[in-house]
Amino acid sequence: MPLLHADSLWKKRDPQRAYLFYDSRARSVGDLLTVIISESSDVQNTEKNSMDKASSNSVNSDFEAGSGGGLAEQAANASLDVANSAKRAFSGNASYRDSREYTDHMTVTVVDVLPNGNMVIAGRRCLTIAGEQRTLVMSGVVRPIDLGPDNKIHSRYIADLRTVYEGEGASRRFTRQGWFGRAANKVWPF
Repeated sequence: MPLLHADSLWKKRDPQRAYLFYDSRARSVGDLLTVIISESSDVQNTEKNSMDKASSNSVNSDFEAGSGGGLAEQAANASLDVANSAKRAFSGNASYRDSREYTDHMTVTVVDVLPNGNMVIAGRRCLTIAGEQRTLVMSGVVRPIDLGPDNKIHSRYIADLRTVYEGEGASRRFTRQGWFGRAANKVWPF
């Protein structure tokens, strides 16, 4: 008697078709998902140093001597008075604040599925407008449970998230400090 195999109601047979009991969440290499990037950072650092040092020294010394004899009287007086005073003071303040915010949406590809089911994602988007090129590169690890039903995930739920936003063009060259200025900043002591 030949073996017969029944088809599963739950198995996804053709990725081009939709099935009633199967969702379309990303789960395999090559699937797409959308990342909602909403990152903000606010760094504030204040440092205050103060030093005050004072010292004082004083020495007083008196010397008197006298002698008497038949011919004349002799006397001598010596006085030594030494005083020293020193004072040093230093005060320094430094304050730094940096605030940045970045919001965007980007569709990325699942490039690997780890043994525990987590997905490694990566994506790159290049946009050129009027000679200005902007490139956004993103990678990270996503848990399938964090994906929404519309295959979207917020950037705060991505482990090992790495985003790089680069730009090239006339405005980038104009706002970037020149090579001599960068070299001078490295050796400038003040």
